[in-house]
Amino acid sequence: MPSLFSSAVKSVRLAADTVVYAGNTVSRQIKGGKNGVCLVCNNLQPHGHEDTFGRPSAAWNQVSDPAQAKRRKELASVPTLVLEEIPTKKILESRETDPKTGLPKNDCRYCRLLCDIFDAYFVDEWMSWITETKNGMPIKVGLMIRQGQPLIVNCWNFTYDKWFQNARVDLEIYMDPMPATSIPGAPTMGPAGRRAVDVRSEECMRFMKESVWECCNRHQGCAMQPDGFVPTRLIYVGGGKDALKLCDNITPEQAVSWAALSHCWGGGKPLSLTTETLKVLKERINFAELPATFQDAVTVTQELGLAYVWIDSLCIVQDDKTDWEQEAARMGAVYSRAFIVISGASSPNPSTPYLRPREEEWLPKHFNFAVSPGLNLPITVRQRHLLAAPLDQGLLEPPFTSSWATLKKVGPLYGRGWCFQESFLASRIINFAPGAIIYECKTHRKSEDQLPPYPCTIPGTLGEVSALEQWQMIVKSYTSRQLTFTTDKLPAIAGAATKMPQATRSTYLAGLWSESLLLDLLWQVMPGRAHEPLMTKEHEENAPTWSWASMNWGVTWNSLQSPKLLAAAVDAQAHIVGANPYGQVSGGTVTLRGCIKYCRISTDYHKNRHDVYYTKPDGSHSKMQHFRTDGALVAGTIPGQSGTYACRSRLTVSGNAMDTAAAFFCLAKGSWLKYDHVGLILGMSPKFPGFMERVGSISNVPKDWYDTGEEVTVTIV
Repeated sequence: MPSLFSSAVKSVRLAADTVVYAGNTVSRQIKGGKNGVCLVCNNLQPHGHEDTFGRPSAAWNQVSDPAQAKRRKELASVPTLVLEEIPTKKILESRETDPKTGLPKNDCRYCRLLCDIFDAYFVDEWMSWITETKNGMPIKVGLMIRQGQPLIVNCWNFTYDKWFQNARVDLEIYMDPMPATSIPGAPTMGPAGRRAVDVRSEECMRFMKESVWECCNRHQGCAMQPDGFVPTRLIYVGGGKDALKLCDNITPEQAVSWAALSHCWGGGKPLSLTTETLKVLKERINFAELPATFQDAVTVTQELGLAYVWIDSLCIVQDDKTDWEQEAARMGAVYSRAFIVISGASSPNPSTPYLRPREEEWLPKHFNFAVSPGLNLPITVRQRHLLAAPLDQGLLEPPFTSSWATLKKVGPLYGRGWCFQESFLASRIINFAPGAIIYECKTHRKSEDQLPPYPCTIPGTLGEVSALEQWQMIVKSYTSRQLTFTTDKLPAIAGAATKMPQATRSTYLAGLWSESLLLDLLWQVMPGRAHEPLMTKEHEENAPTWSWASMNWGVTWNSLQSPKLLAAAVDAQAHIVGANPYGQVSGGTVTLRGCIKYCRISTDYHKNRHDVYYTKPDGSHSKMQHFRTDGALVAGTIPGQSGTYACRSRLTVSGNAMDTAAAFFCLAKGSWLKYDHVGLILGMSPKFPGFMERVGSISNVPKDWYDTGEEVTVTIV
């Protein structure tokens, strides 16, 4: 009875809050124009809007997530407003005249300020936000307004990124200096820290050293306990730039500390360790022969008072496959046990230093804003070096949140696959990003241009995340990056895999774990490349189709609430190449026992349509069910059999419209009553006759697909 009463109370509160929310919305729509408050941008201030924190705008979330409701109430102590997906067409109307009235369509000086800012950042010889807006392109704006903080503008699709369907740039608006009292009519802004013009400046070096000192002396959670691990090779820098040499005889008893460099190879071939140069580099490394990024790493290491640095191309024998495999397997320990990781995030290649003057695009731009006739306010705007996390997290930014997995840092290095685990594994990392130096440890993250308090990075501060979800977020973030060689797909994340909780209790299977195999198999390709082949012949040789590593594109997982498994794994094998069980594979098989429903795939890539259906006993067709395809598919044939079957395209051309045989293999069901079954869409392997291959994933499948299926054992290659 108490539970029924509690549910009833919650329902009443939800209904009441929803009514209040709707009333506030209508009230703002009616009063906004009369009071001079823009219905588009809310005058760039957080008050008087139905979505202001503390209002019941998220009432429907409060019933299912009381922790989130409590968090939002805490945040409501500071006026905060988040406006999402504002069409730039609405903002641009502040510059346009209504032909019927001769008056501005939207006479808002705050929207015009945004237009001026966008002109400065997003109009050049290649692209114009105004042209894109008038052509109906999906560019949108988000506003993150919080009293006492710089005003953040999220700019979606103003720029192009071939690896991200919705590219985003964040700008921040502030005053420098910030007035002691608020100015009536001014946008809500807070102060910001100073961004150095030159990364080589004394203030940048001081920020770096003070951040490390504070971490070592005041952060209990960042204390590192020696475990006896020492890299096979380290570069000695303790004797000055004229006494550099490669060392390979350091013992655990020496208890040395080292920095580890994370950098972009950028297609170049920097000075490297080979079987031929090993003896020479052990005697002396000529500082002048090092590429700029390596020289900078030596400088930073010495500034921090460390005697050793680890650089991959100089500490792994590049022409010795056995040494490379052994050292790649140890890379997780190299980066996780390093005293600090140095991230040359702004350098696209070894020849470009990151200790250099900052590029103009990262320096502040200045605007005048008329708060009243005759009174202009100086406004400062700059591009953020890090995309802003949701404001409803406040200053809590631990790992394994949705923003952690999806928000891409800005800089060439952050697009490279190998560099993901180098950053992820670091206990401390100093990022030399294009816009700022960013220091991050297990306690907090701070940048040279940021004022305290700093975002907390302590794991678990927003709730515990299961090992399954952790790995899925790691893969989601990792697969959004690029690799030069397809053979590196699994080795480049092997270090992270060895540090996962699953590594002590489960078998690693080409990027999946035996303990959660059925749920891991439910990965799906991110949107944007359904018409292109995502598994080339090279990918096919380095991963089975059931592994996300077979895809040259980002992958993700749908969240399943309390899933019930409806299949069983009979056997699973990954064919490992070399000595590292977490490294490269040449293929593999998964044998599953469960329910299969033979069906047909209907695709039209020009219409971006990918559906499955089955034929009922009376000859009619079931309702079409959308599925997420693993890139372009083709219709193959089986020797001696009529008809065609679905398989992945291995070519470099787009797929065509087709209707061909396939199968739905059910893996689990969720909590919905009828449309809750999930699984894989399978075709036949053209390479291994008699075996099946994965061609897509599907969710929200009606119950009748499962009920009318048949029990089988299938092997997927």
